[in-house]
Amino acid sequence: MARSAQPPTPVFESNPEIYRKLQDGAGEAILVVDPLTGQVLDGNARLCEATGYRKETLLRLTIDRLIQHPILEEKALLEWLSGHRVARENEALLRRRRGASVPVSVTSAQIDLDGRNVLHIIARDITRERRALADLRQAKETLSALNLAGTHLMVETDQQVIYRVITRELLRLGFQSAILTAQPSQTGPQPPFQITFTSFTEPLKRAAERLIGRPLADVRIDPAESRLARRLLALGRTVHTDRPEEAARELAGNTVSGPQIQRLVRLLMLEHAILAPLRYDQGISGMLLVLSDQIHRGDAEAIDAFALQASIALEKARLFEELRQHQQRLESEVSRRTVELTRAVSALKEADRRKDNFLANISHELRSPLVTVLGYTDLILGGKLGDVSPRQRDSLSVVAASARRLRSFIEELLEYSRYELTRDVYQFSWFDLGDTVQQIVKGLAPRFATRAIRVRTRAAPGLPRVWGDRERVTQVLSNLLLNAERFCPDNGWVRLAASHAGPGFIQISVTDNGSGISEEHLKRIFDRLYQVGDTVKQREKGAGLGLGLAIAKSIVEAHSGTITVRSRVGRGTSFRFTLPTEAPGDKQKAPPAAGVFGTTL
Repeated sequence: MARSAQPPTPVFESNPEIYRKLQDGAGEAILVVDPLTGQVLDGNARLCEATGYRKETLLRLTIDRLIQHPILEEKALLEWLSGHRVARENEALLRRRRGASVPVSVTSAQIDLDGRNVLHIIARDITRERRALADLRQAKETLSALNLAGTHLMVETDQQVIYRVITRELLRLGFQSAILTAQPSQTGPQPPFQITFTSFTEPLKRAAERLIGRPLADVRIDPAESRLARRLLALGRTVHTDRPEEAARELAGNTVSGPQIQRLVRLLMLEHAILAPLRYDQGISGMLLVLSDQIHRGDAEAIDAFALQASIALEKARLFEELRQHQQRLESEVSRRTVELTRAVSALKEADRRKDNFLANISHELRSPLVTVLGYTDLILGGKLGDVSPRQRDSLSVVAASARRLRSFIEELLEYSRYELTRDVYQFSWFDLGDTVQQIVKGLAPRFATRAIRVRTRAAPGLPRVWGDRERVTQVLSNLLLNAERFCPDNGWVRLAASHAGPGFIQISVTDNGSGISEEHLKRIFDRLYQVGDTVKQREKGAGLGLGLAIAKSIVEAHSGTITVRSRVGRGTSFRFTLPTEAPGDKQKAPPAAGVFGTTL
């Protein structure tokens, strides 16, 4: 109930005929009522049309027979209207002679007509407004529901699941639906369209297939024959029709007879059809067909927006599928290449093993006759087999020097072969570095003594035992000492020292007063087969093949240590490397060494 206090309506007592002309020409129902009795005194033609009463009949009625207030009873209604100069009610009903009452908005005003106080009542039909509001509410609810369904689509990445969500959400709103997709091609989807997914139940689907005479999956909608599809492709937006037989013909095709089309319309309760595009990049990949027995205002726009969300979800699913297929192809290719590489690596390892075995065998076979050559050469030069002339002695001396160099090469090859064959096998344990150094120095003493090279060893007090492979560490120290001997001058010196190198490590250094190494060679000194300076001259001096330092570096790094070199030309060279005093995962102190070493040869 709405109340309002506004100025009174102008009085028409000066010319009542003007009032009657305005009343008769008004587009709304108007009645004049006695404020005391409620008797209808007059009514216009629109009132007669709206109520179904003739005018003479209206004049015998009271207001309560025509106006129904949502709250007030008969007498209370008249009292309320009479008690206000102007009264309004937007929820009243205008009673008809036959049929349902008409919703009206009532405006009542007290006026003077022919010198008499009367109630002038206007009853405006609001049926259309209510229907429009209802349609608006329905459209809003539909749009909200479809927007919510659209958010559900965004989380899905499987095409079939998205189809199921689309049809399920539309079915909840009372719409039967079908998804039509175009035939794939290299340039994108191309018509005709075929039915891919529907919301039909299995009984409904079988009944529809019996009517059209073929499975729904075999239905093809060609824009050349389908008016709705042609309009959709031409406009690029949603189209709809309220001709049920036309919509059924779109599904069934031109081969189905008229009676079958009518039965299909009844079966699907089809009154309206909406066809919305499912977009693909810049084109249209499919269509969303929505069938219903009634369509509200705004449904087409809501379905168009929903189809756009569905298009985005389907495009995302397509990209995910392409990505998944690409990933599968990539994984398959990686697996294939991995198998090929594994086979190639195995073949290379086998070839490398055979090469190492060959080197070991050939080095051994070469050393055996070389020992004989050197033995007899030394016997001849020593005069054990008779006198030799000076010229013969000089020649035999060259032979002996060359044989010794060859023996050095062969021994280095043998050492390299042994290392390669066993480089993956380390036997770690605690060992005393002092004992190891003493054994190595004693074993090489004759070689150093031949050239009058002094060897001095010293160690810092309190050094712990070393964690490593004793044989491999011996190989490192031997290589470094032999390398110092080769480049140390006669009557030179070599120093071997051991000291602490931070937590968990000790440092061993081998220093000589040889010719030294220039700066440009230091970065490559540990490269395999790398020779410092002129290779021919180095070999004439007794240098090896350039394998010893590379082997030493590999062994030290296998012990988690580091090896470095410092050198100055003409001042000598110093190699330093570290070894662990802790086992991996064991932070306890290493066992104490049996003693310290410090000797001079």
